[in-house]
Amino acid sequence: MTQRLWRTVTRRTYQLTCNRVPLRNRLECLLEEAHIKVSSLVSDLLGLSGRRMLRAVASGETDPATVAALGSQRLHATPDQLCDALGACTDLDPVYRRLLAMTLDELEVMDAHVRQLDEELARLLRVHQESVERLAAVPGLGVDSAQQIIADVGPTAATFPTAKSLASWVGACPGHDESAGVNHSHRSPNGNRQMRRLLNQAANAAVQYL
Repeated sequence: MTQRLWRTVTRRTYQLTCNRVPLRNRLECLLEEAHIKVSSLVSDLLGLSGRRMLRAVASGETDPATVAALGSQRLHATPDQLCDALGACTDLDPVYRRLLAMTLDELEVMDAHVRQLDEELARLLRVHQESVERLAAVPGLGVDSAQQIIADVGPTAATFPTAKSLASWVGACPGHDESAGVNHSHRSPNGNRQMRRLLNQAANAAVQYL
């Protein structure tokens, strides 16, 4: 029952994280319709710089230079480029500003829920903090991914009698479709989608250390 609760929290966190993708797409469509082209200059439209500038536009700011000044100095775009991209905010229809504000509010609620879930999971796994830290030390992993792995397999993976059985459950071992001495497929079984996603992300991150 306890581990099921861990999984429920991690699944909900992942669902909220995935919901950011359609939210960003809706935001870009709204900005495109409003002729505000800042998304082509800001790599992370939902990052701090992007949100500061968009919040200013949503609040009624009409001076492109004032809005551009809210961007981080680490942005690759020049102030003139930002001002040009934000030129439409000088006479932007109030409806666009309200829609923009609603989208940003939705993002803030989503982020607040993710933070609350992270805190909840940390509280639930506090008694297994040593296991979390040990797993997080593996290249490619971190505290968040370690917590998600433990939520799925448990702090000691005691459900699985061997490493092979765990790999089979995850779907990380090659298949063995053989007939009459001929191997027809080495494709891995489907396995646990959440664990496969985590381990794929960890492998890609670990490559950066090589």
